[in-house]
Amino acid sequence: MKALTSDEGSLEGRVLPRKVQKLGTSSLIITLPRDWARSHGLKAGSMVTIVEDGDRLVVIPYVKGRPLTASFSLKHLNICKHLGRVVFCAYLSGLDGLTFYSNRPIRADLVEKISRVSETINNDSVKVYLNNMYEVNVAIEEYRDDIANALANYGRSLASAFSRLSQHVAGIRMTEEELESIYSDLRGLAFRTLRSGAKGVGYGISQEHLNRLLMAGVGLMVLVNDSFYKLGKDLLTLDSQLTQDERDRVKFLFQVLEVSLVAASLGVEPPSIKKEEDAYFKLRSLLDLEGELSDIVRNSTAAYAYILAKTLDIARIIKNIEETLLCHALFKKYSESEQEI
Repeated sequence: MKALTSDEGSLEGRVLPRKVQKLGTSSLIITLPRDWARSHGLKAGSMVTIVEDGDRLVVIPYVKGRPLTASFSLKHLNICKHLGRVVFCAYLSGLDGLTFYSNRPIRADLVEKISRVSETINNDSVKVYLNNMYEVNVAIEEYRDDIANALANYGRSLASAFSRLSQHVAGIRMTEEELESIYSDLRGLAFRTLRSGAKGVGYGISQEHLNRLLMAGVGLMVLVNDSFYKLGKDLLTLDSQLTQDERDRVKFLFQVLEVSLVAASLGVEPPSIKKEEDAYFKLRSLLDLEGELSDIVRNSTAAYAYILAKTLDIARIIKNIEETLLCHALFKKYSESEQEI
């Protein structure tokens, strides 16, 4: 159901009938009283919650701080099949809770599916309560951080991960268990950062746009995290096949990625656009190698050629991160939008 505002006067003590109208081929709409919409800060594009209460539909305007929840009936097989995904997406999208209900006692294996999400996101913020044998409640603990700070911290953590790869190549060996632990911690940090951005509701238009740019940066960093893990797995297998000269070159390549990620992280709140532009070009020495790939491959071991190709793939993603954060810096510094927070 969609809703529009109308030009009614004051609502106090009045019952206002509304005519149901048709929009398009299947949607039915009613209007919202203008003064009520204004008093609750509603305008075109605002979000409201519609709650079914017997024969009534209750329209609830968004209020900052009000818990965002959703409920699902377990009579739908697809919900039972994808319970973990539903809870995981609720976490990432900023919901505060979920309710699953059924007209028959809820099976223990379904409760277990819900409970396992805490392992997926690598923290204990998802709490599952069996309200009664017909209803399960999921409470998602609050995690609110400034998205810019969260993104900068995530970028610095990624930089530290590549620093550890450099140390491995230099002889300070990294075990597969350590790699798994680093990757798991980074995934958990990524999920918390995404939730932090999703909780940024109620912004003005300018801040909403800046928030979307930062969320795009987080998404790209998640790709770097996955690529780091795959590269680390391959390095543990192939490093014995590298010559000493190739080891030195690989170490340098990883250091370039580390420095670039640090620069990108600082680019969230750059001291100046000039410094952000400088950070944008830090990867040039690495990406310029693409023009020499045929000669490099011809004169190197297969292991080095493979690692170089994977490193260049990561460099391209980091370049996109830097471009995204440069756009963020430009919009934040020079946008003249009047609709701020």
